[in-house]
Amino acid sequence: MGLENYRKSVSESKRAAILRAGRENFLKHGYSRAAMAEIAREADVSTATLYKHFASKEELFAAVVREAYGELGGEFAEIPAGMSAEELMFRLAQNYIDIQFGQSVNALMRVVIAEVPSAPQLARDMFENMVQTRYRDLERIFNTLIERGKLKPHDTHFGVRLIGGVIKEYFIWPSLFDPEFKAPANRDEILREAIKTYMTLYGP
Repeated sequence: MGLENYRKSVSESKRAAILRAGRENFLKHGYSRAAMAEIAREADVSTATLYKHFASKEELFAAVVREAYGELGGEFAEIPAGMSAEELMFRLAQNYIDIQFGQSVNALMRVVIAEVPSAPQLARDMFENMVQTRYRDLERIFNTLIERGKLKPHDTHFGVRLIGGVIKEYFIWPSLFDPEFKAPANRDEILREAIKTYMTLYGP
């Protein structure tokens, strides 16, 4: 490994450690009480190194959210030609819920909601960079399905929110008000019923 690659590897390792420590600190203390110095200490880096990677606490929190959220639909950047619209939508919905529960996104959302009065820009940024980006990703995929004749032409901006609304009502909202909430055993049946209704409206 060359010197440049070694330095890059060390830098990436430190960044990952900062993100892990930041996520744990934000979830434990909330946004306002989280301290950059403490995060640096837990990540085993200097405060100067932390600020080299993230110029502010807000920037670090945004990076933590992006890492937790990932890219919904990223695995379907190239939609398999033989996959039905119903199956693709079902996998997307499963992925949506897995990210929310498996990557602590619900808990991070509770952190942001608690900070709305004191840090409204934080909430606006999360809404734009997470919620709205998620919907735009889904709109892109649904528009591709329309182009392929797997869905009728329709307003996908509205359509993806029909599916998203079901997911939020059954899975997301309950978890925001109850940290112990788990996705119910009949999760897949709920999702398939929602998709079946969607296909009744917009199927070819």
